[in-house]
Amino acid sequence: MLGYLTILISAVSGLVAAPAWLVVMGALALSSISYARHHLLFRRAGDLGMQDAIDQTLIASLFNGLLAAGAAYGCGAALRVLSVGWP
Repeated sequence: MLGYLTILISAVSGLVAAPAWLVVMGALALSSISYARHHLLFRRAGDLGMQDAIDQTLIASLFNGLLAAGAAYGCGAALRVLSVGWP
């Protein structure tokens, strides 16, 4: 639920023309939520010597969060642009 709320906040940020750096903050929030859900698995993998796999997974999670937050911000900005013509 927290992830959806973060994406909703990113979309609303685009809708109200908030600064674009909020996309990066949304991506960090989504990555932190992902890490919080899977930290025990990361710790277990670290004990097995799989640090490279953990690093790649965290980078992929950050990229996915950036993509999700950016798309939500873009959709909010598109709605703002489309609503300008309406009374």
